[in-house]
Amino acid sequence: MREAAEIAKPFGITLMLEFARTSRFAACLPTALKLVRETNHPNFRVMMDTWHFWGGTSKFEDLDLLRDGELAHLHFEDVPADPPREIQQQPNRVYPGEGIVPLRRIVELLKRKKYSGPASLEMFQSGDSGHGPL
Repeated sequence: MREAAEIAKPFGITLMLEFARTSRFAACLPTALKLVRETNHPNFRVMMDTWHFWGGTSKFEDLDLLRDGELAHLHFEDVPADPPREIQQQPNRVYPGEGIVPLRRIVELLKRKKYSGPASLEMFQSGDSGHGPL
């Protein structure tokens, strides 16, 4: 990871580690933070996806582990109440405010942690929201 970040550096590119709830490498925020911090390179940062965060093994309290300004990017979407989180797949994402994620609390905490970076909506085809294919 450090070598890849060093290759990206002259191009002004920042590589980001996104933890994914189904990953066997980095499935939660604490693991992603540990890997990024151990890499210790300014061009390698952590990003967070609210669907992976809330639908996976991360806990709300894990957000307290973030240092001020440490988060580099945010994917912002919601987790539906059904089906159960354990069996949800990528298409089960719903628009912010249509699911069970405490998005307002998460955003408020990220603001306190000095997050001012981008937030992007990452959606896949989802029949659960009633919006159909994007």
